Amino acid sequence: MTNSAATLLNVVKSYSASDVMSYTADQKAHAKQNSPPGDEANRREQAAVIVIDSTMTPLEAAKVLWSKNIMGAPVYDAKTKTYVGMFDVRDILSCVTAAHREFLAMGGNHRKPGEDTRLPSEVEAHHKTQSELMAKALQNIKINSHNPASSPGAVTVSYLAARNPMVPSHSKDESLLEICKVLQNRHKHRVPITDTSSDSPVCTGIISQSGLVAFIASKCPAGTLGEKMVDAGLNYKKDVVKIADEASAADAFELLDSKRLSGIAVVDEDGKLIGNTSARDIKNAVCDAGKTGMDTDIISYLAQVRQSQIVKNDRYPTCHVHEDATVGHVVNLLAKTGYHRVFVVDEEKKPVGVVSFADIIKFMLEKGE
Repeated sequence: MTNSAATLLNVVKSYSASDVMSYTADQKAHAKQNSPPGDEANRREQAAVIVIDSTMTPLEAAKVLWSKNIMGAPVYDAKTKTYVGMFDVRDILSCVTAAHREFLAMGGNHRKPGEDTRLPSEVEAHHKTQSELMAKALQNIKINSHNPASSPGAVTVSYLAARNPMVPSHSKDESLLEICKVLQNRHKHRVPITDTSSDSPVCTGIISQSGLVAFIASKCPAGTLGEKMVDAGLNYKKDVVKIADEASAADAFELLDSKRLSGIAVVDEDGKLIGNTSARDIKNAVCDAGKTGMDTDIISYLAQVRQSQIVKNDRYPTCHVHEDATVGHVVNLLAKTGYHRVFVVDEEKKPVGVVSFADIIKFMLEKGE
């Protein structure tokens, strides 16, 4: 047992799922611009669960998540009055990267940001922007059909969500400790809270890894997480998945998808950490009106899309600490930035490890008693 882990665990043992839900709703309401103090209507609005209709296409579902600046939501089938599962924005990664390959196969060759792209197979002199070509490519790989039944082999939002079933169900009165046991799995990013008192269960809240860690950090007494990571037994040394800054955006997203990660490090020719990219950035390959091509190098791609789509609370700066950082510094950095991971660098700023939300939760459970 270590002091830092024990402190974190003691906090968790003192609260329930409903406490995290209330805290998250309060934080969202507080962050909303021009929201008056004590605005209960705004608080209820922020606490409302975003639900994806099972009739949506994956692309439509992803756009809902992007518009709300969230990473996942439950999918509901109105016909059967059941929840299919959780749709994650990472699910769209493979679809969009496959569409980009289709885009290239169709003759797409994006030259400069904003320029039209010629499609040889179309009528001569007819130009298409990359966004139109990407839409055509998405249709070709059958993820944009409004009638999946008439499109054998189509990838539907229900199919993707079914891979993340909402079972077993969790209630708002459940111990936060039990929620932590689920969220320590790095592939389990959020837990739906369900009201099963009626014949048709209703999802009343979502507890994410990020929301959980932010809640725990807010409840830890000042100065109680002062142990250095290595002294506390927080395992940060591991292989860091990274990509060179000269690699294309398409290559970066392919790597994200193949590793099923939410983010990876971007390094320069000397191996120094200079940035990071995440699943959030894929939205611009579809929604930036053809201004940027996925064949652009990843640094240029990020620079352009992050300038063209400035969204409040989007998180873009590199998030890193050195090896002598304290547990408290890492936990608070994760809580304040909302990043899913903090990279650990050596004196030359080369990544030597990483700490994720799941790592913090697992550290707390394993080293707390």
